[in-house]
Formats: sequence, C-alpha cells, structure tokens
Amino acid sequence: RQQPEENACQFQRLNAQRPDNRIESEGGYIETWNPNNQEFECAGVALSRLVLRRNALRRPFYSNAPQEIFIQQGRGYFGLIFPGCPRHYEEPHTQGRRSQSQRPPRRLQGEDQSQQQRDSHQKVHRFDEGDLIAVPTGVAFWLYNDHDTDVVAVSLTDTNNNDNQLDQFPRRFNLAGNTEQEFLRYQQQSRQSRRRSLPYSPYSPQSQPRQEEREFSPRGQHSRRERAGQEEENEGGNIFSGFTPEFLEQAFQVDDRQIVQNLRGETESEEEGAIVTVRGGLRILSPDRKRRADEEEEYDEDEYEYDEEDRRRGRGSRGRGNGIEETICTASAKKNIGRNRSPDIYNPQAGSLKTANDLNLLILRWLGPSAEYGNLYRNALFVAHYNTNAHSIIYRLRGRAHVQVVDSNGNRVYDEELQEGHVLVVPQNFAVAGKSQSENFEYVAFKTDSRPSIANLAGENSVIDNLPEEVVANSYGLQREQARQLKNNNPFKFFVPPSQQSPRAVA
Repeated sequence: RQQPEENACQFQRLNAQRPDNRIESEGGYIETWNPNNQEFECAGVALSRLVLRRNALRRPFYSNAPQEIFIQQGRGYFGLIFPGCPRHYEEPHTQGRRSQSQRPPRRLQGEDQSQQQRDSHQKVHRFDEGDLIAVPTGVAFWLYNDHDTDVVAVSLTDTNNNDNQLDQFPRRFNLAGNTEQEFLRYQQQSRQSRRRSLPYSPYSPQSQPRQEEREFSPRGQHSRRERAGQEEENEGGNIFSGFTPEFLEQAFQVDDRQIVQNLRGETESEEEGAIVTVRGGLRILSPDRKRRADEEEEYDEDEYEYDEEDRRRGRGSRGRGNGIEETICTASAKKNIGRNRSPDIYNPQAGSLKTANDLNLLILRWLGPSAEYGNLYRNALFVAHYNTNAHSIIYRLRGRAHVQVVDSNGNRVYDEELQEGHVLVVPQNFAVAGKSQSENFEYVAFKTDSRPSIANLAGENSVIDNLPEEVVANSYGLQREQARQLKNNNPFKFFVPPSQQSPRAVA
C-alpha cells in the first residue's frame, strides 16, 4: 500500500462519518461518504452504499482501485469480467444445456440470422445477505436484484492500494448509460480548496489568460469554458461516449447506428442513471443444478462443484492457457461472513466473529483488503485490542454499542455510541474496545491488509497475559499477586460475557 500524506493520521478526535451525498437512479440510489475527511485520507479508502430495488441492475463498471462489497441485505446475481479469461456459459441447445469454456464460432458474413451464435459469457454468481464480494482493480462488475427485498451493499474502495496508479480518488469507469460519477463532487471540492490555499503568483497557471482550446465531447466539440457548467453539474458519460461512431462501428463490426447511439448513451434520460429497472426481470444464464427446495443452498453447492471442475480443467490444460486461467480465472470471488455461518471465534454468552482473509478467500492475495463480521450480545465486551498491520473501517449494521478508541499518547480520541449506518475509522495500532448496548450489535469491519493481525490487550493470550509476572509487577507498580490477577483473571480471549466481568483489582 502507498503511504498516506504526512500528518494525515494525526488526530485529536475521531469522528464517525455518515454518507453526505445521494445519487438517484431509476432502479435505486448510491450514497457516498466524503473521502476528503481526514479519517478516510488516513486509511486511504473511500466508501459508498448501493441500494437496488426489485429487478434493478447496477450497470457494468470498473474502478481504478480494488473493492470489497459487503451485502448487508438482499440477494441476487453478480458478475465479474476478468480480462483474458474464457467464457464459461453458452445458451442451451433445444435438447439440452451446455456450460463449456470453449469459444463458440463467430457468425460468418452473410450467414442467416437463425444460425447466429448463442449467447455466451463468463461465470454468473449468486449472492446472499452476509456475502463479501472481492472486485479487483480494472475488472468489470455488475449487480442485479431479483427479489422483492431491496439489496443494500456497502462498498469499500482501497484507493491507497498499489494497483491504483491514478490519484487518491476512486473513479468509476462506467460501461453503459450517462452515469454521474459517484465521487466527482468531492474531487472538485478538493481542487477548489487547494487552489484557494495556494499563494498568489503572477506566474501561476491561475493568473495566466486561458486559450479557448477545443476538446472532443460525446455530442461534438465544445470549449473548456462551455463545458465547465456541465462538469459542475456532475454530468458524465460512459467509457464509449468519448469515441466517435466510426470507431465503434468498426470495433464492434455493426452497421446499425442505433446500436452505436445506445452504446454511447445518446438516447439516455438523466433519470436512468447507474441503476436501471429491467422490465419483466433479467434472464440469467447459469449452469445446470439439481433441483432442491432451498434455492440458495442449491446455488452455494453448485458453485462449489463448478469451481472444482474449473480448477481440474485448468490443471489439465497444460500448454493451452496463459497461466491466468489457473489463478484469477478460477478463484472464488465471494465468501459469506454473515451471522448464519459458522464463526471463527464464538462465545455462546458474548458473541461471534467471522473473517475473510487471503487464507480462506484466495483472491484477496491480489486485492489487499480483507473484512470481518462481528456480532456482540447485550452488555458483552470486545476487549481492548489493536490491528498490528492494518487500518480498520467499522460500519455499523444493526444494534447499539459504546465504542472507545485510544491513540499513541494515551488520549481517548473516540468515546461515543456508534450510530446505525455510520462508519468509524480506527487507524493502525490505535486501541479500540466496544460494549454492546442492545441484544445484538452487528458490524462489518474492512481491514486494509489481506491478512490482518489482531493483538488483544486483555484476556487469554493477550499482550499482558504473555508478559512475565515480574515485568507486569514492575511496569505497573503492582504486587506479585496483583500482577497475577491482571494476567489470569480473564479466561476469555476476545469477548467477555457480562456475567464474567471480574471485580476491579486493587490499584
């Protein structure tokens, strides 16, 4: 990861952040947090929240930095388009269905329309509540809701990741429509703020007269001055909008001007935006599966079986592939870390913790960030701990909890109840503890390392527990018995049930 700017992580007080911008679309909306806030600049991340209504499609896009997307609510389909990887699915024959990785033949010139190739594409995945979806840099991604319940997805973009060779603002390269850039307004605010902070110089670019340079635009040629108003309104096109029709006609080998106009977004209305409603629903092509009463269990099992088949095919295709097929092309892109899955850490009286890192979701080795889902029961305490190698970006899902954060000077920089939907950034090595104030306090924490390490400061196998008694006694001015109590009274590692709180030792 790239290092943040100097003093970006100097805090007198941490503030939980909430989204401050909403972009409405036909089928839902996108909310964003301000990446110019110091907490996000320190962590080198940006956050957004996507809401899809029934039959809503988040149109394909790719980004300049890797993303992790947590499904807070709902279920549906998603797709990742890995450059250079084969297509897995082909539209079935009338007598059956085929799901092969082979490339179907192209339509020959003059061939009858009825003999055109069937649709084929890369793998389509099912997602469910609690899933974490990993989206690498530059990989096209789409999302679709096929249920009545709204889909709510929280996305973290790791802008300080080494894969990002642009600036520290996340950029969405949309492949369809005329879609407003999610973070453009913040980028403009940052530029304006920096211009105002620069000292005046007669030789600065701002003081020089501007020449009316001509630029290409999706609708023809306009001067920079004429386009300034459009930029202020955050209007944006897709990646094809800037190419001329002639380029696109030759690239796609189509002679239908309407196809090209739609590709460039020329027929779009402003209301459609990044999320469109699919009339009658989206027909998803997916592999054969055994019929089961529970559709979601069916998808999970089939996806696992299909992944294993892909891996066997990858290992057996020596000499045919380019090496990518055995790694990214066959890697799983999601893992469920929600409350209904078997946790990594579990205390029946206190709570549970489930993590996704590069050990159980291998694609994270290429991405960098990871995530954990926590569920803390009423009055249970998540003991003071810190991340040795990562920032932690905590998003509250449900319930209430009192959270405290302490910096390197021993100052309590956060001491509040974390509100629902708010985000708290805990910088690397800052100590944090939380106590649930409701039946269930649920959160997801994104970590800026693919294999984050947590050091607990109290309880079993903690930093204090692993110090010799003599060191503890002399460091804190305690008697040996008092040091022994400090080391051994808490038998729990992370979660302390309310009934197990030990009486305060004599100072």
